[in-house]
Amino acid sequence: MQNRYFLGFLLVVISGIIWSFGAPLVRLLEDAENYRLQYLLYRGLIITSVILIYVAFREGKDFFLTFKRIDSWSLVGSVVMSFTFFGWIYALTTTTVAITLLMLALSPVLSAFLGYLILGERLSPITFINMLIVAAGITIMVWDTEKSTTLLGVVYGFFVALGFAIYTITIRKNPEVPKLLTPALAGFFCMLWATILILVSGSSFEMASANIGISMMHGLVVGVGLILYGLGAKYLPSGELVMLSLLEVVLGIFWAWLPIFGIHEVPSTNTLIGGCAIFMAIIFQGMNARKKHVIPMP
Repeated sequence: MQNRYFLGFLLVVISGIIWSFGAPLVRLLEDAENYRLQYLLYRGLIITSVILIYVAFREGKDFFLTFKRIDSWSLVGSVVMSFTFFGWIYALTTTTVAITLLMLALSPVLSAFLGYLILGERLSPITFINMLIVAAGITIMVWDTEKSTTLLGVVYGFFVALGFAIYTITIRKNPEVPKLLTPALAGFFCMLWATILILVSGSSFEMASANIGISMMHGLVVGVGLILYGLGAKYLPSGELVMLSLLEVVLGIFWAWLPIFGIHEVPSTNTLIGGCAIFMAIIFQGMNARKKHVIPMP
């Protein structure tokens, strides 16, 4: 019998690896604080395009029929995720990659709590232990953080974590709704909000060609990651889904540190120790995934 749980584990872990390149890409933007809205517009366009191209390839002639299956949960999830896209960019252009990603690491706890309240999902003892390891890793990582320099970034990061947790719940809620329509709509709403704000503020839609290229590359990274994450969502509970995607946190901080990317944000010793704890929790979860056989969502 095929182990569907392990398949979900692989899909979500790979999505986390792909997403980990997103934060370093944002840090490469020229004059990022002045081009947030334009960046979100172009990136949202690519995210929506990538996902819809995949859905069209998979569904074929039934492509347009899939939109009839969109429900209120899909709409809520897509709107929340579109705001999460905003929070993510504003956090990364306000504070360091490490602090932004550390706040994202709160998502498993929030997802598990919401999954219990809304979906009635229970966590296995091993998953609960691994989440405690993740919590310990986060605590170690933020222990020596300078409080005075990062308050706004932390606030943005918290809402990103909460938004991602809510999004995860919505794509788990109704098995009958195609999982990829929610992120596709999120990309569309992100474009819509960015366009409205650009018009209202009297800003230009133009942006440096280097920034356009980075935004499109980031859109591809996010879009492909969301496809894999949506596919893996069929096989894993909400808390485990987000916990496994935390590989993005560890690797994102690592990429921002590597001189080859030109960012060179050197993580502290505590950040490295906490990151290793999170990475070990993901490995333990993967080892447990090989032993599980669960009935997937249709």
